[in-house]
Amino acid sequence: MGNEQVFSGKRGAYHQLKLQSVTDGHVEQNRFNSTDNVEKVSLDVRNMEYLYPDGNSYVFMDPQNGEQLHIPEDVIKDALPYLSYNIRLDICFHEDKPISVELPPSVVLEVTHTEPSTKGGTITAVPKPAELETGLVVKVPGHVKIGDRVQVDTRTGEFMGRA
Repeated sequence: MGNEQVFSGKRGAYHQLKLQSVTDGHVEQNRFNSTDNVEKVSLDVRNMEYLYPDGNSYVFMDPQNGEQLHIPEDVIKDALPYLSYNIRLDICFHEDKPISVELPPSVVLEVTHTEPSTKGGTITAVPKPAELETGLVVKVPGHVKIGDRVQVDTRTGEFMGRA
């Protein structure tokens, strides 16, 4: 999760790491010397297509074999604002259990609600809020209207442009 290299006078350099357990999600900080051995976990990454929500889980399909998989909400909660139907995401598995979702750098979503632009609003370039198909609200330029498709940065949640 996080890595910080620390130099101390007498004790030498060490790495301060923030680690998260893949089995239970527990987070802790540990120090490692440069001579310490650390076991690396192997993860299986599969590109899957989002289909629909089902209670407290979300159904994804593996396009290779058509297999459908229910992924719990707590695994994908950070991706929910960008989760539109039929989007393809990389899902990380550890021992056949989904543990995280990797979003693309940006997604294209449809504007479902925004106020009409005011006369002269495009000249002053005052951004206005727009609700997207997933419920995410972003600031967009005045010329964007309902039905437009916009590109959103998944790292910052900001409007990037019209699609």
